[in-house]
Amino acid sequence: MNRLNTLFDEGKHVEVEAEAKVLVEEFPHSGQGWHVLGLALHAQGKPAIPALERAASLLPDDSEFHCNLGVALELEGRLEEARASYQKALVLNPWFTNAHCFLGNAFRKQGLVEEALESYRAALAIDPTHYKANQSMEFVLSQVGRLVEAEEVCRRALRFKPDFMEMRQLLSNILGKQSKYADVVKESDRAFEALSVHPVIWEQRLYCYSYHPDLSAEEIYSEFVRWGDRFPEPREDFLSHDRNPNRRLRIGYVSPDFRKHTGRFYFWPLFQHHDRNSFELFAYSNVEHEVAWTGLFREQFEHWRDIRQLDDEAAAELVRADGIDILVDLCGHMLDDRLGLFALKPAPIQATWLGSAWTTGLKAMDYALFDPHVAPEGTLARETIVRLPHSFLVFQPKVDAPDVVASPCLRNGFVTFGYTGRTERLSHRTFRVWGEILKRLPEAKLILDYPPFDDPRTQDHYRGFLAQHGVDTERVILRNSPNIFEGLNDIDILLDSFPHSGGTMLMDALWMGVPALTLASRPPVGRLGTGMLMNLGLPEWVAHSEKEYLAKACQFAGDGQALKALRLGMRERMLNSPLMDGPGFAHDFEAAYRVMFEHWSKNGSSARDVVEGPSTMEPGDQS
Repeated sequence: MNRLNTLFDEGKHVEVEAEAKVLVEEFPHSGQGWHVLGLALHAQGKPAIPALERAASLLPDDSEFHCNLGVALELEGRLEEARASYQKALVLNPWFTNAHCFLGNAFRKQGLVEEALESYRAALAIDPTHYKANQSMEFVLSQVGRLVEAEEVCRRALRFKPDFMEMRQLLSNILGKQSKYADVVKESDRAFEALSVHPVIWEQRLYCYSYHPDLSAEEIYSEFVRWGDRFPEPREDFLSHDRNPNRRLRIGYVSPDFRKHTGRFYFWPLFQHHDRNSFELFAYSNVEHEVAWTGLFREQFEHWRDIRQLDDEAAAELVRADGIDILVDLCGHMLDDRLGLFALKPAPIQATWLGSAWTTGLKAMDYALFDPHVAPEGTLARETIVRLPHSFLVFQPKVDAPDVVASPCLRNGFVTFGYTGRTERLSHRTFRVWGEILKRLPEAKLILDYPPFDDPRTQDHYRGFLAQHGVDTERVILRNSPNIFEGLNDIDILLDSFPHSGGTMLMDALWMGVPALTLASRPPVGRLGTGMLMNLGLPEWVAHSEKEYLAKACQFAGDGQALKALRLGMRERMLNSPLMDGPGFAHDFEAAYRVMFEHWSKNGSSARDVVEGPSTMEPGDQS
């Protein structure tokens, strides 16, 4: 057992599995033997529950055995059984902090927020610096919009342990989510200086930088490149790869979001309309917990690979074995990305699309797919930019969205502006302009509709913030609509955020007929709204300065009949636009794939290898 434990600590899980199987065959009643076998299987992503169940039955008074069984059950989505195992562990050892934390995670995955928070509090009562409990509690509070409490979790942990740098980065994140950007970079820098190679700190740092209202595109871009430079040059050996450009290409899509996630509104039309005679589709799923939508996505692929339990090296070997021609990242630097897989360059051509909608910063990523409106000339990206001819995204709305209604200003007698997106996109810049809009239109109102705006303490924070920037808070409604589509029926004009534009927020509003005013800001993430409105034939709803944004808001608010006509015709306008042309979008995407592959097959390299600096390759143009 000592030898097995040593091997396990050294990460030699294959050897542990082999020797543990010999041990339990000779000593079938050894609970310790079955336990270490289960851990070795679990570490390799193999079925571990039978071995861990056997261990727990042989040594029923060992709290660690029950806890580890719970972890394995949780990973398979058997949450009720996992909770029971954690609770058994806690009956045996009420001071078992990990068991309290894991029980909280199981509650969280079942949507039992208060039960989850109570479990995290129990863990922190034992160890106030427990990283996972602090991190999980901050995450849950942030997810449900209790942002002020989430900040308090971070600050309390830092009082106990000032050098708790993971929590300092979380503090930076939660400040951004409260639109309090003054100290976001300072707190992140303090964490980064101490733990500059920590992957989670890096990912959270890049997220904060992307939304920061006072950083230039150049400053943000350079931080992504700095992250990408951490990875060594990838080894490339594609000499034996079939270069025939006319054959059926193998396309691999990597994502954690083959589930009930906003990405599904954009993935579905592409996957559904792919030409299966010309392209063979592989999914590399990093989904944490499969749901009904996962099953629907699975049906769209000829090959489905679950890589959640595989490390990057193992996942890369799987991609190589599948002979993928083009590997596509659908996540960017969002939650549960697998960019480490792409850093290993397992496919001759690699591209990124959607996700965080900017550069990955990786030397090994060849292409980023955008459109001319979102990524005009001069857009910074480490990848070669491929500009699709119309829109870089296509949208499949919810089928149960309510009907469009006439503009509410006609019944109210005043115009209502609204914002229905993430709080980290808001800042002193947006509030200053919105405050000026309300000053010029003394009867107008503003609705802020998102989970944090329903939390009393977060409401108080935002009312103070708005007032500091000249917003008449008496005319601001803070809420979280149970059905955002019905909530949009109360809004005449949606105000897009800047310098980071909204995404699905805008698509939802437009589908409900609500026109959106956007400011073309730093590309590409500051021009998502620009791309949507240009593809709808509504260039007049795109402003190019804060002054023009203010003037347009007041101009459009003054014509209720024009707002009504635009609103009632918006859904048909969308249906007839590139934003909802699934077949056309898939065709453009496939044309881009052919350009990429033909370039590689002729030159023996990707465009990234032959073009210096940010660049462009239009589909159909191989120059």
